Amino acid sequence: MLTLIETLTGFAAIMLMLSLLVKTLTSVLKNYFDYYSDNLEHEVKRLVLETTGKTWDQILNDPHTPPQVKSFAESIVWERLGAEFLSAGYLSWFLRQLDQNARVSDLESRLKIHVAKVNYAFEMRMKNLALAMGLGMCLLCNINAFTIWKTLYTDQQLRGTFATNYADKATALAEAQAKGTAQATPANPQNQPNPANAQGGSASQNKAQLDAQMKDFQQSMRGFLTDVSFGVGRIWREDCLRLNVSATQQCKQQMREETAKSKENLRQQQYQQKIAGAEKIEDAGEKEQAKKDAKDELNADTKADTLAASLRLAQESKETQSGSGIFIYEFFGSLLTGILVSIGAPYWHDILQALSSLRAKPAAPVKSKA
Repeated sequence: MLTLIETLTGFAAIMLMLSLLVKTLTSVLKNYFDYYSDNLEHEVKRLVLETTGKTWDQILNDPHTPPQVKSFAESIVWERLGAEFLSAGYLSWFLRQLDQNARVSDLESRLKIHVAKVNYAFEMRMKNLALAMGLGMCLLCNINAFTIWKTLYTDQQLRGTFATNYADKATALAEAQAKGTAQATPANPQNQPNPANAQGGSASQNKAQLDAQMKDFQQSMRGFLTDVSFGVGRIWREDCLRLNVSATQQCKQQMREETAKSKENLRQQQYQQKIAGAEKIEDAGEKEQAKKDAKDELNADTKADTLAASLRLAQESKETQSGSGIFIYEFFGSLLTGILVSIGAPYWHDILQALSSLRAKPAAPVKSKA
């Protein structure tokens, strides 16, 4: 039972760390492409159509529209507008600037619907983006949930490390990231700057923020690939991944021959160096002994390499998985990892907290019978 709990704890810690990586990458793309402004612009233009009976382009192309209104509409920078723009006071004035006959009597009720649409569209975009980023990262790096689970379950030392130290590290990182997000989140959901405070320096500030986020992601990703190397990148490490079994065997045979040949050349080179050193010895007895030691060491190294090659060949003969089988196994394992990661960091954080408390709970003392 303890083995299963520790395996679940280590697995949840790895999924939590992966979820945090996906969250960081999603945040970078969100800030770079500015999805919220697109949703805001779309809903405001829909509101203009409902209240004035004219589309945005019709108002701008209408010859009866005053030039100052056209200039005002064309000068709007949607990227600088946040949720504070979606208020009855702002929009009532804005719509009357576009059309004096705009119907703003029931603007409050209309506005609630459009605000809900903006927030819903933004949240759905973020969920879809997180899913795409999780699947893409896991498939690209070949992060296999099956291999991770199997390795944790069978390796006691590795399981203990990930169930304790790594789990604590992932939990602390998740809590620190959640605290930083809560402190940095303003009134609008996508951290848009207030239009009154958006100056020319905001572009360089946003770029610096994106660079810092990207650097943090790269460092965290390198650390993760180092820590969880046992479940990552098998596809990229396979030198003889062929769909045809005979082609795979031929490739492995060729690699064995090349490896044996390179080792033999290295042994002979070292042997010749030792013989050359023995020739410089003046004493005949010591010279013969040095040559004999060099020969014995050569034979011992040859025997050891031959035995190691035989063991590797026996191990390879036990592996019945073909190239296509390996590819299918790794693909679906990585796909499962991406789906699990897309659930989100809060879910894995809660599971990890529950498992950690369950693992740390002391066993009830057994009462002895009198």
